[in-house]
Amino acid sequence: MTRQPFLFLLAFMLLLCVSPLHAGALGLSEACQRALEYDARYRAAEAEHAVQKEETARARSRFRPSLRMNAASGRSTTESTSLVNDLSKEQSYNTRNYSIQLRQSVFNLSDFESYGQAKAVVAKSDAVLESELSSLLVRTLEAYINVLYARDNLEFSRAHVQTAKEQLAQAKRRLAAGFGTITEVSEAQAGYDMALAEGLEFNNTLEVNRRALESMTGVYPDSLQEFVPEKMVLAVPAPHDVGQWIRLAHENNPLREAAAQDVSYFRKQIDKSRAARYPVVELVASKTFSESDNNYSIGTRYDTYAISLQMSIPLYSGGFVSSSVRQASGQLRGAYEQLSLQERTLALDVRKYYTGIISSIAQIRAYEQAVKANDIALTGTRKGFGAGFRSNVDVLSALKNLYDSKRNLSKSRYLFVLNVIRLKEAAGVLTTEDVAAIAGWTR
Repeated sequence: MTRQPFLFLLAFMLLLCVSPLHAGALGLSEACQRALEYDARYRAAEAEHAVQKEETARARSRFRPSLRMNAASGRSTTESTSLVNDLSKEQSYNTRNYSIQLRQSVFNLSDFESYGQAKAVVAKSDAVLESELSSLLVRTLEAYINVLYARDNLEFSRAHVQTAKEQLAQAKRRLAAGFGTITEVSEAQAGYDMALAEGLEFNNTLEVNRRALESMTGVYPDSLQEFVPEKMVLAVPAPHDVGQWIRLAHENNPLREAAAQDVSYFRKQIDKSRAARYPVVELVASKTFSESDNNYSIGTRYDTYAISLQMSIPLYSGGFVSSSVRQASGQLRGAYEQLSLQERTLALDVRKYYTGIISSIAQIRAYEQAVKANDIALTGTRKGFGAGFRSNVDVLSALKNLYDSKRNLSKSRYLFVLNVIRLKEAAGVLTTEDVAAIAGWTR
């Protein structure tokens, strides 16, 4: 393929990539709602939560009576021989046996501890599901912003391509008029080629990010609502003290609560292991009917009713109970360390996002001034190039500085939004209302 057709193909593909937004752009709140209904990770968490909720019902069943019925019917033959006169007799008869038994636990300390463990499991599952909901909101917002940022880069690239094309045309006109040089034309051509190649890379990134958002929402985001800088509230969310945010995280973060429930679970596990040393008391009631149940009761029927209080006392189990207690104690120590790790991680995350908000605000202000300054510098450099005082390299450098500052400004705004939402997620106070407030910054 020759050079010019290849460049034309690149330019044509880039033009297709930067088509304007269509009507009915996907909003942030709508994207979150769709993700709530479609995202496979969250739906799997809901299913797992439904499974774990049954633990209390299973543990509660141990306090309720159990009823069991047994039935047997058959045909038996008995041959008997007298040792006195050596006479033999053979009898064939029908056998029947029916029984029903009721058992009710009266005292079993292990069952009480198991019930406590079940409640800890359900509480942990509630916390994990809450965490998955917060994570879903953050993941959706992040995917949404990734699409917007990739599209911004593509728009900047489009403007870059157009400007580089104009710069190339101007360099060719100067060469034809005898004022320019072939070096200037080559430099302008190289800048134009690089701009086209960069645009195609941004287009690929945009498509990948769109598909990532689609995998969460089930909708291909052909167009999205944009953030409006004038609507953005560039301030640190209240309270304006990182220490208070850390305390909020320790009180409300669902992952911290899940780790705390693990501690509760293994505490109960120690008590459950020790409970194996205590007696177990059960109330047993039964009714049995038998007919010719054995060869001593041929032709005889029995109806038996029985009720008893049974007690089982463990005396020695070969050291199993002591080993189980030591094992559960080790698990409890590990759970405490995991809780401590979770609290330290939360404190680190809160500080990171809190300072990230402050840094993002400062960066936004700085890049806004940088865009203005680079725009003025580009205008002056172009005038100098037209007058012969500046080279084409100077113009391309000034152009690159302008678009880099615009790209950095766009990135810092998106980072501000992400830091705000991640701070609330880490503190455990993120709600759909917070997402709706962020969505109010778009149009």
